[in-house]
Parts: sequence; structure tokens; C-alpha cells
Amino acid sequence: MAINTAVALAEDGAKVLLIDADLRHPSVAHHLGIEGAAGLAHVLSGQMGPKDVVQSYWKPNLHILPGGKRPANAGVLLSSETMKLMVEQALTQYDYVIIDTAPLTVSNDGAVFGRWTKGLLLVVSRNVCEKKSLQEAADTLATAQVPVLGFIFNRADPKKVNSHSNYYYYYEDGAPRSSHRANGKKKRI
Repeated sequence: MAINTAVALAEDGAKVLLIDADLRHPSVAHHLGIEGAAGLAHVLSGQMGPKDVVQSYWKPNLHILPGGKRPANAGVLLSSETMKLMVEQALTQYDYVIIDTAPLTVSNDGAVFGRWTKGLLLVVSRNVCEKKSLQEAADTLATAQVPVLGFIFNRADPKKVNSHSNYYYYYEDGAPRSSHRANGKKKRI
């Protein structure tokens, strides 16, 4: 989803940097078919500078910072002062900085980056994310005082977009309802 968002913004003429910060499973370079051996992990460990690894892609205003090789200490590198300074510098050079991170259910990287930026978008995949996990992610972000700019509902069946029976809204009034259906299976959004 980060790739699609970055491409759409660049197509509109914005200067965009897409950072693959899912260092545990970097995949942006693979999906785009670009060189990804050197990347963010090398910058954060001091082996290279951002200018050495940022690549232009498709349009001159779309730049990609691949993840590089998986480091043993991804969490330490991603929450480092070096990462913070790099993000702050990128925000002065680009109209949009899109940071693809590990899911919030795996790590708190997204919450860390959200504190350094104007906020974040949560991508929620239909039939992948359970309501409880989404609630926990929202609670984590609220505790960290990270603004959630919105949600992207991913992998929805376009034929069923207007059918409210296929998913339920995250925000609801009253006490939380059970996430189990009558047949004992968990509901997924």
C-alpha cells in the first residue's frame, strides 16, 4: 500500500520519498524490481549516506530508499537519533515522506516514526486484521500521542464496497462487542 500511495502522490506532481523501514522483512525494492542490496540499514549503521542509496524510480520526483540487508538490531537502528535526523531532513526536502514499516502488531516502529512526523495512516487489510489487533494498535498510538491521519481499507472486494455487512466499523458506541460469530469463528475486517 505504501508503494501505491507514493506512486499516486508522485503522479500528481509531488516530490515523494518512499522509505522501506520494515527492516525485518524489507520488500519495497523487490516489489519495484530495483536494486535493494544497499539501503536504510547501511545508512543507519553508518556504512553509507542517504545519497548513496536513494534511487529515482519511474518519475524524477519519486525516490526510493530500500531497506537493504536485514540487520540483527532493526529496532535499535530504527529508533536511533540517526533515523530521526534523517526523517527530519527528508521532510524538508520532499513534499511527502512515506515510511513503510512492520505491522504495529509486530513492532512499535510505526509509533516511533509517527512521533517524528505529522502523523500516520493505518493500513487495514480485509480478512487479515482482527478488530482486537486494530483496537490495540489504536490504543498504542493514542498512548504515544501519535496522530492517526486516517485509515486505508486494503484488499476490499470492489463489488462489495457498498455492502456494510462485509465488514464493521472500527469506531463504535458503547462497550466493545465480542469478536466471535455465532459459529465460534473470529470476525475479521
